[in-house]
Order: sequence, then structure tokens, then C-alpha cells
Amino acid sequence: MNPSSKTYDVGGVAMPRPFKLVRLGHLGLWDPAIARCQTNFIDLLGLRHTDNVRTPNGDVMGFFTTCNTDHHALIAMDPTDTDPVRKSYFDAGITLNQLSFQVNSLREINDAHSFFISKGVQISRIGRDLPGSNWAVYAFDPDGHRVELFYGMEQIGWSGVSKPEAMYHRLPQTEFQLPQRAEAEEVREAREQGIDLGSGFGSLSQLPYIYDVGGVLLQRPFKVSRVGPVRIFVADLDASEHFYTDIVGLEKTQEVMYQGHRCVYLRAGSEHHSVALIPLALRAQLEMSPKTTMMSLGLQVQTYAQLRAARAFLAANGLVEVPFPAELHPGVQYAAHFMLDDMHRIELYFDMDQIGWNGEVRPPAAPVPGNAWPETLPATAATFAGHIRQGPLG
Repeated sequence: MNPSSKTYDVGGVAMPRPFKLVRLGHLGLWDPAIARCQTNFIDLLGLRHTDNVRTPNGDVMGFFTTCNTDHHALIAMDPTDTDPVRKSYFDAGITLNQLSFQVNSLREINDAHSFFISKGVQISRIGRDLPGSNWAVYAFDPDGHRVELFYGMEQIGWSGVSKPEAMYHRLPQTEFQLPQRAEAEEVREAREQGIDLGSGFGSLSQLPYIYDVGGVLLQRPFKVSRVGPVRIFVADLDASEHFYTDIVGLEKTQEVMYQGHRCVYLRAGSEHHSVALIPLALRAQLEMSPKTTMMSLGLQVQTYAQLRAARAFLAANGLVEVPFPAELHPGVQYAAHFMLDDMHRIELYFDMDQIGWNGEVRPPAAPVPGNAWPETLPATAATFAGHIRQGPLG
């Protein structure tokens, strides 16, 4: 469904809105227990620590991690000292700090900002984010989940360090003038100013490298390669579906009826879903905490063998695997679910159905009984489809 009959020129293609989402880029969580969250993300799950956000007195109030070359794929922020609007949403159960989608061009960020305003969407802010160097606009969905559209992102190279703070040039939180100078010009200017380009932040877990993962010794027997999908509880499914499809531009892949409730699965690219909208009424039925509207956060590992190993590793390190109805993760057959704490449930999986040019889903696979995980699976035409490997394993 298009929001209007008007079309916009987006990179030479006529589209129903002045931007096009190309992928789910990164996710963020609110968590007042930042130290515990760092242990979970970095030591337990193996994400690379790329940057911190500090209070004026130097305490860490948030941190950035990645599983690929993007500056960040998963972040966590302490909500204690955030702005009053976002703090009120957190107090109401919005523990998802942000869900962020990439667009193709910087111009689309300004155009999306104007488009959101024209549709009566509540804006959080617009400008350039540092750390990370991504230009972005942030808007709130009907429940208060913050959706980011960003263009580009600082990349973390082989040295594993982020951009030095001496290169930060903050911008006002307004629509910005175009064109902006290229990132390469910022690098040239930094060199001329004598800034050490290798002086940025970078940190790894101190665990020993003892696990043979695909022929490389790693600190744990799996490698997280992608963040997402995210599934959220929403108060008004129709209003949320309108926001995410008609305004933000996600494509509907599938609807699932579960215990009399309609659940909607939406995608940004070819993956079965990037976001799932689940009626809030199901939260209590699924025995999930009333303190959060995030049903699950997905973490993709690279192989089925790694998924099986990850289940054992996380259980051995104190996490309890929890049941999750297979009907609520369509497009993913084998998945393991763990609670990181009383608010945040993660889903580990290795494969997700991909949607082709005709937009149709394949027939649902049989649900997997809790412990019926064979050592190997038969190959299909879709096995490892859509997987992207950025850089070496470790």
C-alpha cells in the first residue's frame, strides 16, 4: 500500500517515498546495567568493542559493538540520564533503544526528515552521529520505539580501531546543507593536522583463543555474523503496520495467526523479515516481562554447526535456554532462545529464508522439537543463501 499516488525520484527510480531502505543495519538496547551488558555482548557473544559514550565525569554510559566492519551493529545505553521523552518511553517498557535502517544516499536522509514531518511523525532528531560518523534521522513509531534511517557508516578495518576523537566535528541537529564533503577529505585534513589515524578506540575480549571454528582459532565456538531480526510488541497492530509499511517503507512478507492474534512480519531486503510486529496482548500469554516490549533480538551465526555449539557454550556459561513458539519465527527453522536478563531475549539462528523477485514465501517447514537437532542437515537450494562474510573470522 502506498501512502499516496505521488512518486519521488530516488536515485533515478520513481518510488512512493523519497528514500528506500536497503537493510537493517544495527540495533540498540536500553540497559541500566551497562557493565553486565558489556560482559554479555563482548565476552559471551563475542562482539567487537568499538567505542564508548561517557558521562561528563568519565563513566561509561553506553558502548558500541560490531560483528562485521560497520562501526556498530549492536549498542547499549544506560537510560538513566537520557532526555525526558526517551526516558518516559523506557519507563513504559520501550527497552529497544533504536532500530536502524540504511538508505542509499545522504540526500535521502534530509528528504526522509521532511517526509516524516509531512506525515505527522514525531521526530527525535536529525544530524550526524559521533562515534560512528553516520548521518541520520530518527523518528518514533506509535509506541515510542525509535527508528533511525542512516546513510553510510564508519568502517572498522584490519587494525580494529575506530576514528580518533580528534576527528569529531559535530553538527547542529537540523537538516544539513547538501552536498557535504567526502569522508576522504576529512581523512586528508586529519593527516595534514598531524592526527594519528591509528589512535582510535578498539578492544577485544581477553578470553583465550581455543576453539577451532572453520579452521580458525576463536575465543568461542561460533561467530555472530549479523544482527536482526527484531520482534517487538505493539499496542495497536494496525497503526504500527501503517507506520512501518506505508511511511517507513518495509515490505510485508507474511502474517501469522497465533492464539487468535494477527502477527505481521516485514522485511527491508531479501531476508524473510527484519522486523516482526506482535500484539501486546500476547506478551503475558508468552510469559514475558511486562518491563519490555522487545520480544526477541536475533543474532545470526555462520553455520548450523556453530549454532549447535553456541547452544552448548551459552548454557555452560550460565544462560538458560527458554521455549519459544516455532510459529512465531517463520522463515527460521532452527533457532535457540536465551534470556540475557529479565528483559532481553536473544534468538540465535544460522539460516533465514530469502524472498525472491516474486515476493512469495516458501511453505512453512515442520516445527523443530526442542531437542531434535541432528548433527547435520540435508542441503537445500536456499542453504546459506543471502549470507555475507565481511572480513576474516577473527
